[in-house]
Amino acid sequence: MKRFFVSMVAACMFIFTASFGAHAGTPVSKKKMEIAKQHIQQVTPQKAAEMKGAIFVDVRSLPEYKAGHIPGAIWAPRGLLDFKALKWFKDKSKTYIVYCKTGGRGSISTYDMVQLGYKAYNLKGGFLAWKKAGLPIEKGAPAGLGKGVEK
Repeated sequence: MKRFFVSMVAACMFIFTASFGAHAGTPVSKKKMEIAKQHIQQVTPQKAAEMKGAIFVDVRSLPEYKAGHIPGAIWAPRGLLDFKALKWFKDKSKTYIVYCKTGGRGSISTYDMVQLGYKAYNLKGGFLAWKKAGLPIEKGAPAGLGKGVEK
């Protein structure tokens, strides 16, 4: 009986993972991403690297940021960006390139910034695309931990 139960749990987990994927998100997050992507501009890693003076905004978690980020990127966690953007990013005339791991959280955060009047782009494919393109990365805690402010 125990073996049957374990087999059933494993089968259910396999079906769930195959159907929805490990990082598929919720119906709410999918809808937010859909809406956001209709109202934002995306930029490839190569183009982003060429954008002189652009400020990179990393909206991932602190452990993700510490494990590797775009050099000079400001850590501004997604969960706080909605509340702190106006305090953290005072200059709306600057260009901001927002990113997460693959583009989902980044697109939602970019949309939030655009709605607040910033010139913001989402990094297409996120940090993984940047890394795959062989562009520079650095590791470690952000300067001004938790402040998310421009340098």
